[in-house]
Amino acid sequence: MTTSSRPPSHRFASVAGRIALTVLPLGAALTILAGLLPAPQGPSDPRTLATRIVAGVVISAVALAAVLVATRREGKPLGDAGLTSIRAGWRLAVWGALVWVVPAAATFVVLALLGTPLTVTVPAAELARTVPLLLLAVLLTEALPEEAVFRGHVTTTVAAVTRGWWVIIAQAVLFTVFAGVLRQTWHPADLSLFLAMGIGLGYLRATTGSVWMPIGFHTAFQTGSQLVLTHEAVHLVGGTGAAGLALGAIPFAAAAVLVSTTGVPRLVAPGARAPR
Repeated sequence: MTTSSRPPSHRFASVAGRIALTVLPLGAALTILAGLLPAPQGPSDPRTLATRIVAGVVISAVALAAVLVATRREGKPLGDAGLTSIRAGWRLAVWGALVWVVPAAATFVVLALLGTPLTVTVPAAELARTVPLLLLAVLLTEALPEEAVFRGHVTTTVAAVTRGWWVIIAQAVLFTVFAGVLRQTWHPADLSLFLAMGIGLGYLRATTGSVWMPIGFHTAFQTGSQLVLTHEAVHLVGGTGAAGLALGAIPFAAAAVLVSTTGVPRLVAPGARAPR
């Protein structure tokens, strides 16, 4: 059996450099666009959402290009970073979204029965316009670029020096630090949310071997969260505590249990690995 002759410090330095090839371009794109874009008129304003979508096209392009360059430089195909073709991945993305939507919706129903309803505060036409625009904005500015970089290239790169849960935890920590640097806030409550999110999405990536299920789950999670917490289209009587339960804790727990016990349906991913 052959082993690497390089000392551990050199291996970790190499991994750090490879990670920087994708994380730094994503961070630069987000920072530059945040400085260039005009102040939003309101989170639900169509012009604000359209601006986010246009910015998202640029951010996603930068992230995907960075991952492509990094993987080619390493002599690996994109599939090694979990970025299979859209033809193979769209079902996983839809499945990931459903895995969030169903338990979240069920939780909101239970909360409503307990006297904590979720109410729509705008006309149906406005809600029907806001939801798809918000979903597309979230997909392009957050879910696709972040999953491609962190659950894609970063996860694969970290796996070169460690295994199992250490990979999931390491990429989640890097994701949390990245969020803290960009947001310029290090409040423990905020950071713990990003860490939990990174671990949950990292687990989906590790279990399915693809970034597409995390992309779908991430898109649904952030679309629902922003719709409830930052937009004026819906209102939850129970406040942030009930919202955190319905939007985060229960859907993430349900997703972990589902993929651990049943894996991915063959209709969704014919070649998916069975759970161990």
